[in-house]
Amino acid sequence: MLLQRRLFIFNVALLVVVIAMLSGFAYWQMRVKIIDSAHQEIKTTANSNRDFMAHWVAQRRNAIEAVAAMLPLVDDPIPFLVAGRDAGNFFQTFVGTEDKRMVYHLAGKKQFPGYDPTARPWYKQANEEKGTIITSPYIFTSTNSLGITVARPVASQIPGVVGGDISLEEIILLVNSIGLRGQGYALLSTRDGVIVAHPTPHLELKPVTEAMPGFDVSILKTADDNINVHEFSIENVPKYLVALPIAGADWVLCIIVDKAMMLSPLRSLLWGLVFASLAIAAICTPIINLALSRLLRSE
Repeated sequence: MLLQRRLFIFNVALLVVVIAMLSGFAYWQMRVKIIDSAHQEIKTTANSNRDFMAHWVAQRRNAIEAVAAMLPLVDDPIPFLVAGRDAGNFFQTFVGTEDKRMVYHLAGKKQFPGYDPTARPWYKQANEEKGTIITSPYIFTSTNSLGITVARPVASQIPGVVGGDISLEEIILLVNSIGLRGQGYALLSTRDGVIVAHPTPHLELKPVTEAMPGFDVSILKTADDNINVHEFSIENVPKYLVALPIAGADWVLCIIVDKAMMLSPLRSLLWGLVFASLAIAAICTPIINLALSRLLRSE
Protein backbone atom coordinates (compact mmCIF):
# COMPACT_ATOMS: atom_id res chain seq x y z
CA MET A 1 0.00 0.00 0.00
CA LEU A 2 2.87 2.33 0.75
CA LEU A 3 4.28 1.81 -2.75
CA GLN A 4 0.86 2.44 -4.28
CA ARG A 5 0.49 5.65 -2.30
CA ARG A 6 3.92 6.87 -3.38
CA LEU A 7 3.28 6.06 -7.02
CA PHE A 8 -0.10 7.74 -6.80
CA ILE A 9 1.41 10.92 -5.34
CA PHE A 10 4.17 10.89 -7.95
CA ASN A 11 1.80 10.47 -10.89
CA VAL A 12 -0.63 13.11 -9.62
CA ALA A 13 2.25 15.54 -9.07
CA LEU A 14 3.56 14.80 -12.56
CA LEU A 15 0.07 15.36 -13.97
CA VAL A 16 -0.24 18.71 -12.18
CA VAL A 17 3.17 19.83 -13.48
CA VAL A 18 2.32 18.85 -17.07
CA ILE A 19 -1.09 20.55 -16.91
CA ALA A 20 0.48 23.68 -15.40
CA MET A 21 3.19 23.82 -18.06
CA LEU A 22 0.75 23.33 -20.95
CA SER A 23 -1.70 25.86 -19.49
CA GLY A 24 1.09 28.37 -18.89
CA PHE A 25 2.37 27.96 -22.42
CA ALA A 26 -1.15 28.37 -23.88
CA TYR A 27 -1.77 31.46 -21.71
CA TRP A 28 1.53 33.04 -22.70
CA GLN A 29 0.92 32.43 -26.40
CA MET A 30 -2.58 33.92 -26.24
CA ARG A 31 -1.33 36.81 -24.11
CA VAL A 32 1.22 37.74 -26.78
CA LYS A 33 -1.44 37.58 -29.49
CA ILE A 34 -3.99 39.63 -27.54
CA ILE A 35 -1.46 42.33 -26.65
CA ASP A 36 -0.23 42.45 -30.24
CA SER A 37 -3.82 42.75 -31.48
CA ALA A 38 -4.53 45.58 -29.03
CA HIS A 39 -1.36 47.43 -30.05
CA GLN A 40 -2.18 46.99 -33.73
CA GLU A 41 -5.69 48.37 -33.25
CA ILE A 42 -4.34 51.48 -31.54
CA LYS A 43 -1.61 51.99 -34.14
CA THR A 44 -4.01 51.62 -37.09
CA THR A 45 -6.46 54.12 -35.60
CA ALA A 46 -3.69 56.62 -34.87
CA ASN A 47 -2.10 56.29 -38.30
CA SER A 48 -5.29 56.66 -40.36
CA ASN A 49 -6.48 59.72 -38.45
CA ARG A 50 -2.98 61.23 -38.50
CA ASP A 51 -2.97 60.97 -42.29
CA PHE A 52 -6.33 62.75 -42.57
CA MET A 53 -5.15 65.61 -40.34
CA ALA A 54 -1.89 65.94 -42.26
CA HIS A 55 -3.91 66.21 -45.51
CA TRP A 56 -6.14 68.84 -43.90
CA VAL A 57 -3.10 70.88 -42.88
CA ALA A 58 -1.40 70.47 -46.27
CA GLN A 59 -4.48 71.72 -48.12
CA ARG A 60 -4.48 74.96 -46.12
CA ARG A 61 -0.75 75.46 -46.47
CA ASN A 62 -0.90 74.87 -50.23
CA ALA A 63 -3.70 77.39 -50.64
CA ILE A 64 -1.76 80.15 -48.86
CA GLU A 65 1.46 79.31 -50.70
CA ALA A 66 -0.34 79.56 -54.04
CA VAL A 67 -1.69 83.01 -53.14
CA ALA A 68 1.72 84.15 -51.91
CA ALA A 69 3.29 83.09 -55.22
CA MET A 70 0.79 85.11 -57.27
CA LEU A 71 0.51 88.35 -55.29
CA PRO A 72 3.88 89.81 -56.38
CA LEU A 73 2.74 89.46 -60.01
CA VAL A 74 -0.56 91.34 -59.78
CA ASP A 75 -1.83 94.79 -58.86
CA ASP A 76 -5.14 93.68 -57.34
CA PRO A 77 -4.71 90.96 -54.68
CA ILE A 78 -8.42 90.51 -53.92
CA PRO A 79 -9.29 87.92 -56.66
CA PHE A 80 -6.41 85.74 -55.50
CA LEU A 81 -7.31 86.17 -51.85
CA VAL A 82 -10.82 85.01 -52.75
CA ALA A 83 -9.42 82.00 -54.63
CA GLY A 84 -7.18 81.14 -51.68
CA ARG A 85 -10.10 81.43 -49.29
CA ASP A 86 -12.16 79.00 -51.36
CA ALA A 87 -9.27 76.57 -51.90
CA GLY A 88 -8.43 76.37 -48.20
CA ASN A 89 -11.96 76.84 -46.87
CA PHE A 90 -10.76 79.76 -44.74
CA PHE A 91 -13.37 82.09 -43.29
CA GLN A 92 -11.14 84.99 -44.30
CA THR A 93 -7.87 85.61 -46.14
CA PHE A 94 -5.83 88.78 -46.08
CA VAL A 95 -2.45 90.35 -46.72
CA GLY A 96 -0.70 92.64 -44.26
CA THR A 97 2.10 94.84 -45.55
CA GLU A 98 5.22 96.30 -44.06
CA ASP A 99 3.65 99.78 -44.18
CA LYS A 100 0.91 98.48 -41.81
CA ARG A 101 -1.93 98.19 -44.34
CA MET A 102 -4.41 95.30 -44.50
CA VAL A 103 -6.25 94.01 -47.56
CA TYR A 104 -8.99 91.39 -47.12
CA HIS A 105 -10.63 88.97 -49.53
CA LEU A 106 -13.81 91.00 -49.02
CA ALA A 107 -13.42 94.21 -50.96
CA GLY A 108 -15.74 96.06 -48.60
CA LYS A 109 -13.98 95.03 -45.40
CA LYS A 110 -11.98 97.85 -43.88
CA GLN A 111 -8.98 97.74 -41.61
CA PHE A 112 -9.79 98.41 -37.97
CA PRO A 113 -8.47 101.80 -36.79
CA GLY A 114 -5.08 101.36 -35.16
CA TYR A 115 -4.72 97.74 -36.29
CA ASP A 116 -1.06 97.05 -37.04
CA PRO A 117 -0.51 93.74 -38.88
CA THR A 118 3.24 93.91 -38.31
CA ALA A 119 2.66 93.56 -34.57
CA ARG A 120 0.55 90.44 -34.91
CA PRO A 121 1.99 86.99 -34.00
CA TRP A 122 1.22 85.51 -37.45
CA TYR A 123 3.09 88.34 -39.20
CA LYS A 124 6.12 88.13 -36.89
CA GLN A 125 6.31 84.34 -37.00
CA ALA A 126 6.10 84.19 -40.81
CA ASN A 127 8.86 86.78 -41.18
CA GLU A 128 11.07 85.10 -38.59
CA GLU A 129 10.73 81.63 -40.10
CA LYS A 130 10.75 82.95 -43.69
CA GLY A 131 8.24 80.34 -44.83
CA THR A 132 4.74 79.02 -44.39
CA ILE A 133 3.72 78.91 -40.74
CA ILE A 134 0.76 77.77 -38.71
CA THR A 135 0.16 79.68 -35.50
CA SER A 136 -0.62 78.07 -32.20
CA PRO A 137 -4.38 77.66 -31.76
CA TYR A 138 -6.15 80.68 -30.27
CA ILE A 139 -9.66 82.06 -29.84
CA PHE A 140 -10.83 84.30 -32.70
CA THR A 141 -12.39 87.43 -31.26
CA SER A 142 -14.71 87.81 -34.25
CA THR A 143 -16.26 84.31 -33.96
CA ASN A 144 -15.29 83.24 -30.41
CA SER A 145 -14.15 79.92 -31.87
CA LEU A 146 -10.83 78.08 -31.65
CA GLY A 147 -8.76 78.43 -34.79
CA ILE A 148 -5.39 79.01 -36.39
CA THR A 149 -3.82 81.36 -38.90
CA VAL A 150 -1.80 80.01 -41.81
CA ALA A 151 0.60 82.63 -43.16
CA ARG A 152 3.53 83.12 -45.52
CA PRO A 153 5.77 86.09 -46.41
CA VAL A 154 5.16 87.83 -49.73
CA ALA A 155 8.15 89.19 -51.65
CA SER A 156 6.82 92.24 -53.50
CA GLN A 157 7.60 95.94 -53.83
CA ILE A 158 6.07 96.42 -50.40
CA PRO A 159 6.92 93.27 -48.44
CA GLY A 160 4.18 91.70 -46.40
CA VAL A 161 2.56 88.49 -45.22
CA VAL A 162 -0.45 86.73 -46.68
CA GLY A 163 -2.59 84.74 -44.30
CA GLY A 164 -5.82 82.88 -43.77
CA ASP A 165 -7.89 82.27 -40.65
CA ILE A 166 -9.67 78.96 -40.22
CA SER A 167 -11.69 77.42 -37.43
CA LEU A 168 -10.57 74.09 -35.97
CA GLU A 169 -14.16 72.87 -35.63
CA GLU A 170 -13.68 70.14 -38.26
CA ILE A 171 -10.52 68.86 -36.56
CA ILE A 172 -12.15 68.95 -33.13
CA LEU A 173 -15.15 66.98 -34.39
CA LEU A 174 -12.82 64.38 -35.92
CA VAL A 175 -10.82 63.97 -32.71
CA ASN A 176 -13.98 63.66 -30.63
CA SER A 177 -15.39 61.01 -32.96
CA ILE A 178 -12.43 58.65 -32.49
CA GLY A 179 -13.27 55.76 -30.20
CA LEU A 180 -11.76 52.36 -29.44
CA ARG A 181 -12.30 49.42 -27.15
CA GLY A 182 -11.13 49.95 -23.61
CA GLN A 183 -12.78 53.36 -23.31
CA GLY A 184 -10.32 54.60 -25.93
CA TYR A 185 -10.28 58.21 -27.06
CA ALA A 186 -8.10 60.69 -28.91
CA LEU A 187 -6.28 63.79 -27.80
CA LEU A 188 -4.78 66.45 -30.06
CA SER A 189 -2.12 68.59 -28.44
CA THR A 190 0.70 70.94 -29.32
CA ARG A 191 4.19 69.57 -28.75
CA ASP A 192 4.59 71.74 -25.66
CA GLY A 193 1.52 70.18 -24.06
CA VAL A 194 -1.39 72.52 -24.79
CA ILE A 195 -4.68 70.78 -25.62
CA VAL A 196 -6.15 71.49 -29.07
CA ALA A 197 -8.97 68.92 -28.94
CA HIS A 198 -10.23 66.54 -26.25
CA PRO A 199 -13.54 64.67 -25.86
CA THR A 200 -14.12 66.40 -22.51
CA PRO A 201 -15.64 69.85 -23.21
CA HIS A 202 -13.85 73.09 -22.43
CA LEU A 203 -10.34 71.64 -22.12
CA GLU A 204 -9.04 73.42 -25.24
CA LEU A 205 -5.92 75.53 -24.63
CA LYS A 206 -5.41 74.01 -21.17
CA PRO A 207 -2.15 72.22 -20.27
CA VAL A 208 -2.37 68.46 -20.74
CA THR A 209 -0.88 67.87 -17.30
CA GLU A 210 -3.60 69.96 -15.68
CA ALA A 211 -6.43 68.17 -17.45
CA MET A 212 -4.86 64.70 -17.21
CA PRO A 213 -2.71 64.30 -14.07
CA GLY A 214 0.10 61.85 -14.69
CA PHE A 215 0.37 62.49 -18.42
CA ASP A 216 4.00 62.33 -19.54
CA VAL A 217 4.59 65.47 -21.66
CA SER A 218 7.96 64.15 -22.84
CA ILE A 219 6.02 61.72 -25.07
CA LEU A 220 4.69 64.73 -27.00
CA LYS A 221 8.08 66.37 -27.34
CA THR A 222 9.77 63.22 -28.68
CA ALA A 223 6.92 61.91 -30.87
CA ASP A 224 8.05 60.93 -34.36
CA ASP A 225 6.82 58.85 -37.30
CA ASN A 226 7.79 55.60 -35.57
CA ILE A 227 4.54 54.20 -34.20
CA ASN A 228 5.39 53.09 -30.67
CA VAL A 229 2.99 52.04 -27.91
CA HIS A 230 3.80 53.73 -24.59
CA GLU A 231 2.59 52.59 -21.17
CA PHE A 232 1.95 55.03 -18.32
CA SER A 233 -0.71 55.91 -15.76
CA ILE A 234 -3.28 58.71 -15.73
CA GLU A 235 -4.69 59.23 -12.24
CA ASN A 236 -3.12 55.85 -11.30
CA VAL A 237 -4.96 54.00 -14.09
CA PRO A 238 -2.60 52.13 -16.48
CA LYS A 239 -2.98 53.26 -20.10
CA TYR A 240 -1.69 52.42 -23.55
CA LEU A 241 -0.82 55.44 -25.69
CA VAL A 242 0.34 56.06 -29.25
CA ALA A 243 1.54 59.56 -30.14
CA LEU A 244 2.10 60.67 -33.75
CA PRO A 245 3.10 64.12 -35.04
CA ILE A 246 0.92 65.84 -37.64
CA ALA A 247 3.02 66.84 -40.66
CA GLY A 248 3.00 70.56 -41.37
CA ALA A 249 1.82 71.59 -37.90
CA ASP A 250 3.22 71.57 -34.39
CA TRP A 251 0.57 69.09 -33.28
CA VAL A 252 0.65 65.57 -31.88
CA LEU A 253 -2.26 63.14 -32.12
CA CYS A 254 -2.53 60.77 -29.16
CA ILE A 255 -4.69 57.65 -28.97
CA ILE A 256 -5.25 56.55 -25.36
CA VAL A 257 -6.93 53.37 -24.11
CA ASP A 258 -7.38 51.68 -20.75
CA LYS A 259 -4.82 48.88 -20.58
CA ALA A 260 -6.81 46.63 -18.24
CA MET A 261 -9.94 46.84 -20.37
CA MET A 262 -8.05 46.15 -23.59
CA LEU A 263 -6.53 43.05 -22.00
CA SER A 264 -9.72 41.91 -20.27
CA PRO A 265 -9.98 38.81 -22.56
CA LEU A 266 -6.87 37.54 -20.78
CA ARG A 267 -8.79 37.27 -17.51
CA SER A 268 -11.45 35.13 -19.17
CA LEU A 269 -8.74 33.02 -20.78
CA LEU A 270 -6.93 32.55 -17.46
CA TRP A 271 -10.04 31.45 -15.60
CA GLY A 272 -10.93 29.14 -18.49
CA LEU A 273 -7.53 27.49 -18.27
CA VAL A 274 -7.79 27.18 -14.48
CA PHE A 275 -11.18 25.49 -14.65
CA ALA A 276 -10.07 23.23 -17.51
CA SER A 277 -6.96 22.21 -15.55
CA LEU A 278 -8.99 21.43 -12.43
CA ALA A 279 -11.45 19.42 -14.51
CA ILE A 280 -8.64 17.39 -16.12
CA ALA A 281 -7.02 16.81 -12.72
CA ALA A 282 -10.37 15.77 -11.22
CA ILE A 283 -10.98 13.27 -14.02
CA CYS A 284 -7.44 11.89 -14.21
CA THR A 285 -6.77 11.49 -10.47
CA PRO A 286 -9.25 8.64 -9.88
CA ILE A 287 -8.18 7.02 -13.13
CA ILE A 288 -4.55 7.03 -11.96
CA ASN A 289 -5.59 5.60 -8.62
CA LEU A 290 -7.66 2.87 -10.26
CA ALA A 291 -4.90 1.98 -12.75
CA LEU A 292 -2.29 1.70 -10.00
CA SER A 293 -4.55 -0.45 -7.86
CA ARG A 294 -5.11 -2.93 -10.67
CA LEU A 295 -1.49 -2.98 -11.75
CA LEU A 296 -0.16 -3.56 -8.26
CA ARG A 297 -2.87 -6.14 -7.47
CA SER A 298 -1.92 -8.12 -10.58
CA GLU A 299 1.62 -8.21 -9.32
